[in-house]
Amino acid sequence: MTNEKLKMFIAVAQLGSFRGAAKALHKTQSTISAAVKSLEDQFGILFFDRDSYRPELTLEGKSFYRRALVVLKQVKSLESLGHQMAAGVESEFHIVISGVCPLPYPLSKIKTVMDEFPETEFKVTTEILGGVMERLNSGEAALAITPKIGIKSQHEAIAIDTLSLINVVKPGYIKSDQTGTISQEDIAQYSQIIIRDTAQHQPKMNVNVLDAGRQWSVNDYATKKELTIAGLGWGRLPKHLITQELEKGQLIPFNVEGVPTTAEATVMLVRKRDSIIGPVGSRLWNLFT
Repeated sequence: MTNEKLKMFIAVAQLGSFRGAAKALHKTQSTISAAVKSLEDQFGILFFDRDSYRPELTLEGKSFYRRALVVLKQVKSLESLGHQMAAGVESEFHIVISGVCPLPYPLSKIKTVMDEFPETEFKVTTEILGGVMERLNSGEAALAITPKIGIKSQHEAIAIDTLSLINVVKPGYIKSDQTGTISQEDIAQYSQIIIRDTAQHQPKMNVNVLDAGRQWSVNDYATKKELTIAGLGWGRLPKHLITQELEKGQLIPFNVEGVPTTAEATVMLVRKRDSIIGPVGSRLWNLFT
């Protein structure tokens, strides 16, 4: 069974005519008839009822037609992938994004490139703190989107976005006056909710983690947010994740000694200088620049 035979069978099934299929595929009617007959003989099944004025699919023909559409689509996809690979286009592309970063803007760029390279398999993963650059440095990811953490001279980086972080707590969780700066001695009575570094092969990083007091350790910002709303502790969260909670008063900002209420960070797109970036990676990089 060849790709060409499948195309001829599908054309007859869709157009309901051997003559119409021949015209659409620029073949002779006898060629189309012979191809379909060859398929029927191969499996010992009649795909078309030819007693009617127009050929109609039999029950077996309808089942075969549905599967043929899937197979033909897969064949076209495979052919396209082969052409991409021959042209040096990456068959697989991996980008890692820090879990603290706003996603709409970078994902819109990634979507644009995915549409331009439909046969490339895209992998988008999230990591926390040192885990982002660890994936990039190991070569597992071609590009990284992260705040300025762990970026060195071996990396090329461009600023693509900004990020706001805010110390927040559920109203009433802290019993003392929350309008001024709370000392580290006072805040030690309460639990700080911190994000766990996902790096596997390097010392763990932490940012604005106090030595004194109790701690909750979580793997992602969504969990950190829910624990904070539930009144189980306080912590620093990305503003874009808690806009509604701030507006509704479910969370309120406050100032801790040594940990300012708000902080601004620049979000960077990063790649290794010595890495070989193909057409997909280059297109994505250029979209951001």
